[in-house]
Amino acid sequence: MQFARTTEEKRMRRIFKIVMFLAVMGVGFPLGGFSQINTDRVLSIGRNALYFEDYVLSIQYFNQVIRVKPYLPEPYFYRAVAKISLEDFKGAEEDCSAALERNPFLVEAYRCRGIARIYQKKYDEAKADFDKGLEFSPENKLLLICKGYVSIQREDYKQAVKDFTVAIENNPRYKDAYLNRGYAYMSDEDTTSAMQDFQKVLDIDPFSSDGHAARGYVYYAKGEYKQALADFDEAIRLDPYRTGYYINRSLVRYQLLNLRGAMDDYDHVIQLDPYNTMAYYNRGILRTEIGDKNRAVEDFDRVIEIEPDNDFAIYNRALLQSELGALNKAIKDFNTIIEKYPDFFPAYYGRGEAKMKKFDKSGAEKDFNTAMLLSQRKLTKKDIEQKTKSKSTRKESDKNLQNHNKLVVADREEENKRLTYKNESRGRVQNVNFNIDPEKNIVLTFHPAKNSEVKKSIYFNSLIDKLNQSGVMGEKLYLTNSELSFDNQLESIFKEIEKETNIIKDKPSAASYFRRALLFEYISDYDSAIEDLGRAIDISSSSDVWIYRFSRGNCWMKKLEYELSMMDEVEANERKKNTDQYYEEKLNYDLMLKDYEETNKTNPQFPFSWFNRGNVFTLQKDYRNAIANYTKAIELEHNFAEAYFNRGLCYVLIGENAKGISDLSKAGELGIYVAYNVIKRFRE
Repeated sequence: MQFARTTEEKRMRRIFKIVMFLAVMGVGFPLGGFSQINTDRVLSIGRNALYFEDYVLSIQYFNQVIRVKPYLPEPYFYRAVAKISLEDFKGAEEDCSAALERNPFLVEAYRCRGIARIYQKKYDEAKADFDKGLEFSPENKLLLICKGYVSIQREDYKQAVKDFTVAIENNPRYKDAYLNRGYAYMSDEDTTSAMQDFQKVLDIDPFSSDGHAARGYVYYAKGEYKQALADFDEAIRLDPYRTGYYINRSLVRYQLLNLRGAMDDYDHVIQLDPYNTMAYYNRGILRTEIGDKNRAVEDFDRVIEIEPDNDFAIYNRALLQSELGALNKAIKDFNTIIEKYPDFFPAYYGRGEAKMKKFDKSGAEKDFNTAMLLSQRKLTKKDIEQKTKSKSTRKESDKNLQNHNKLVVADREEENKRLTYKNESRGRVQNVNFNIDPEKNIVLTFHPAKNSEVKKSIYFNSLIDKLNQSGVMGEKLYLTNSELSFDNQLESIFKEIEKETNIIKDKPSAASYFRRALLFEYISDYDSAIEDLGRAIDISSSSDVWIYRFSRGNCWMKKLEYELSMMDEVEANERKKNTDQYYEEKLNYDLMLKDYEETNKTNPQFPFSWFNRGNVFTLQKDYRNAIANYTKAIELEHNFAEAYFNRGLCYVLIGENAKGISDLSKAGELGIYVAYNVIKRFRE
């Protein structure tokens, strides 16, 4: 990585920008010898946007490359990854095919296409993709995991065990392989082998929330509820955002007759995910059981609102409405069930009872007679054995309406491990013991997201307000860590950049370079933003320079976060051994720290540079220095929610839970509601 650029490099970058503007505007231009610079740069920016989950934006970048060089495989592949994230599985499959037509040796494209096909239930074709990828990369652990996953979906559990075993033989400490093989054993009802694999996961990584949850599920299946509860408690402590953990813990609490605790778990899931139908459904079942029928109906209403075809909720609601006297509504729901399941005799009984309450004797007798005939025809020995089983739960995949009054278990395949495409190396600043992202840097932008009802996203600062009133920047600047998504407005952003470029050409100024830099940062082109901010710093007056240094520090931070995310564990270890690479990484930290320090020297009362500086130390896991900087930020901005939240996390990470909980409580009070989830896990 080079931080200084030659005159020739700068000239080439200017040419690139002009070419890019013309390409976006749809103007023809003979690319000639500059096309390679164009496509490489745009592809790189697209990957930046993809990493930061700006999927729509990244697709627009990849579209630009495809228009210029339709023969390149990479933009099709990366566009496929973005489409999977947007759940466009057919489009992702087509893009992967296009990439493979151009380069049949692109192993990752086989994996990506296979995953897209799994979502479309094209299991044979998915397996063929994984097999083809393994021809080129026989020890590719991710392909082996995907192949095993296909075998599970095809209910060929013994083959799945073989697939995961190969992955384990190639990578003896690959915990995901043990985890998946354990689930294959569980699916094949081999709880002993499953327990051994899940224990191996915890031997490798005692802080694996998946490992504790999986072992807890085995204990639950074996009826060892206290051990199961301990494992689910630990899984939730380590990862408090996994809704499946709470749902499965609620089932354990239910078996231990802790109905209040089970209800609390469902309440918590709904707080985390207001669209989680399993939580509403199970809470409705519990409310029915304790006689809270009106609120149970409300829960089933919510399930049906989100999933209009949820027959279990419709049937349960019908039974409750009949009991509560809402007979017309009950009959309507029973009609829906009978239309879809004409042999489901309990629905005829239910409808008959509702009709009887309406004094429709002939209609009721007809339904009762139909129910009796169907029950005599359908009630086989197997049915009787099934009805005598005392299980109080059913799997999410169980679609037998006879089990309508059972609580739903969060299937591993359905919730805990939903298959997605992502680099294993991707990650943000977090402690190994739990997955909680600190609040991101506060940045200057022209495009802030609006304040929510519970938390302000935009901060007022007198220095920035004075700058805005001067009109120097043209548009109003905002301080926020939540920028507005511009979706399909890439063309309009480039028009703004082109406008600033023309201004700079006629009369360059620090303000014009700064305006263009913020636009480059907004579209993830951090190199261009850093270059423009450097120019602004060079020609600015001493009174303004702190603003440009503050923004450049933010760009360094975003760029470094992306670059570190692209390294896997092996590359990271090699980087540590390489003195030059280690120095290069340290230089990145030093550059952003220097920019924030210079900002603090010029304007020591500006709280946001102290906060962002704290985030640099958090990224380096230097939590005590981070705490010192967050403390300074809070002294200057008393209601700084993000600073309280991040300082609270740092205190927890160094074992000072009481201080951490106090800060997290304040952060929750100021609108960061997820702080309450963290507090529950770490209360002393």
